[in-house]
Amino acid sequence: MRLTVLGSGSTGNAVLITAGDTRVLVDAGMSARETVRRLALVGQDVSQLDGVVITHEHGDHAGGLRVLLKSLECPVYIQAKQETPIFERTAIFSSDEPRKRAEVLKNRTEEIESSKDFRIGEIDFHPFTIPHDAADNFGSRQLIPVFCVATLMDFGHITTLITERLRAVRRS
Repeated sequence: MRLTVLGSGSTGNAVLITAGDTRVLVDAGMSARETVRRLALVGQDVSQLDGVVITHEHGDHAGGLRVLLKSLECPVYIQAKQETPIFERTAIFSSDEPRKRAEVLKNRTEEIESSKDFRIGEIDFHPFTIPHDAADNFGSRQLIPVFCVATLMDFGHITTLITERLRAVRRS
């Protein structure tokens, strides 16, 4: 299993997790062009992604998703309670952006929950809620047999749950 941070910060977040033939992008906060460029720099083709997981609806985590999906055929894994904020009009988007987002995501999403495990290809995701000013921001542990990594972004403070989940990463 390999975890590659493509971008981290207020200008955009994206992490690539690979295991065997499975490639998953966690968050798509950079422009589509920049995401494609950074994937290519690490020898990955955007069209080979098996899924995109959105941890929460903020622009630095989901802002590049609409345009990126034009290059992808894979599903987007997102919580239902995050979809409404993603489709809402905000001051930074044109009034047409929510409609465009809804069109691109139509029939492309797989609903997940921050308290229920899910699997993409060879990778098991074990999400858990983390504190942040979003609909339900989550981090997760990603496991394949004999290996475990974790992704946590934008958490306000360390909670007991975060400590427990990260301790489990060390033991795995």
